[in-house]
Amino acid sequence: PGVTLLNVSGLILLHLAPGGHLGRICIWTEPAFKALGELYASNTLPRDMMKTADLTRIINSDEIQREVRPAKAQTRPAIKKNPLKNINVIIKLNPYTKITKHATTLA
Repeated sequence: PGVTLLNVSGLILLHLAPGGHLGRICIWTEPAFKALGELYASNTLPRDMMKTADLTRIINSDEIQREVRPAKAQTRPAIKKNPLKNINVIIKLNPYTKITKHATTLA
């Protein structure tokens, strides 16, 4: 666990930095460096798609927030009440209970 072996020809950034977080140690072999040289022989290495690596700052910027839909209000689920302990819930489930409870208190 915690060790991943990857082939250079199928290497993608998500394997090196999952979730965009850097911090994995990479051990390269000499044949791997040679394979990298063959893959990118024309000296056109992949370029960064973003100029700023601070994704949180980009997401929270005014330009992005103007275009994003507003967050939906979160509703809490209703608390389920126990009909064995709550008389009002018992009456909702079985209205005849009110009559029988009333009759037992009179008797």
